[in-house]
Amino acid sequence: MIVLIMAITGYACNSNRTEISGLINGGEGLSLTLERLDVYQTSLIDSVKIGQDGSFAINFGLEEPDLYILKSEKGAIINLLVSPGEKISIESSYDSFGSGYTLSGSKESEGIRMLVEQLEMTRKDLDSLQVVAGSIGDPENPQMELVKNTYAQTIIKQKRFTIKYLVEHMGSLSSVYALYQKYDEENLVLNLEDDLQYFKVVADSLEITYPNSSLTKSLRTDIEQREVDFREAAQLNTLLEMATEASGMLDLSIPDRDGNAIALSSLQGKVTLMAFWASGNSGSIQAMIRLQSTYNKYHEKGFEVYAISLDNNKINWMNAMDFNEFKWINVSELSFPESEAALLYNITELPTTYLINRDGDIVAKNLYGRSLETWLDNLI
Repeated sequence: MIVLIMAITGYACNSNRTEISGLINGGEGLSLTLERLDVYQTSLIDSVKIGQDGSFAINFGLEEPDLYILKSEKGAIINLLVSPGEKISIESSYDSFGSGYTLSGSKESEGIRMLVEQLEMTRKDLDSLQVVAGSIGDPENPQMELVKNTYAQTIIKQKRFTIKYLVEHMGSLSSVYALYQKYDEENLVLNLEDDLQYFKVVADSLEITYPNSSLTKSLRTDIEQREVDFREAAQLNTLLEMATEASGMLDLSIPDRDGNAIALSSLQGKVTLMAFWASGNSGSIQAMIRLQSTYNKYHEKGFEVYAISLDNNKINWMNAMDFNEFKWINVSELSFPESEAALLYNITELPTTYLINRDGDIVAKNLYGRSLETWLDNLI
């Protein structure tokens, strides 16, 4: 009975042993590395030298399907979706490694090969069109419009190919690879906010098929981050529309303690210190307390403070103002950490101040004490 159990256990372990092997002509003596591919990073699994006959073989244990890349010393890669127990065979030349290869033993890896092949053709077409556009030169030339239209149609064709693949392979981890294909280092094929629907549908499907896969979990996390990024980008676009060229600054209109919106631009004609602080930040409160002597000294001469509190609790905000007797203009969106003002002015620490001259131009940042008063002596 013990022997039988050991035999069954040994069979189960061996059934998860996976092999990637093949023949790489012209790569004799050079190394290949196998890395597991995640949404955010890769991790090294193994490395092997190509034999004198061009052959190589990598064996490893695998519990569930996952994405891998086989990489040459030149950095060329072959993308693979490997399942437990598969025996994958690859043939290629070292010079065309990653772009010209044949593969057997893995249906999903063959699907990825098709995705890579199609995108490579699209990249070549786009590069050719850019060369043609460069040769035309004149943007008003009628031929330039034809090139632009062809370029756009090439992009559309690639996107339709990707979406069709996703629809046909929704329950496969290869669909994750399709989601993250890029034209270049920065631009995804599925790069629009509306394309998030495909990410979500794939994630929903994989959470049924492969609920414990690290790739599935990473995809869901990435979707949540992309939603935040798109939301912040939309927020920023809205804020940038508030910028007025005449004032030379990005305008704000924030409620005071009584709910009356006070625009930063309404202070034009005065020298204004825009100060970001928070009732729960002791360092910024101390800075505001020290600012009071400067405010009292220069206020009658035309100096104002527009103090923006990054708070979300009105009682705490008002208590801090009243206790410390901050008499200048106090405003707050009461939306921390979702402050549009902080996003617009890229606030990463408290306190942060901006000095604005009478014409509405920002002239200095983070001035305190004597340094601030020296500026005020020259501006007022």
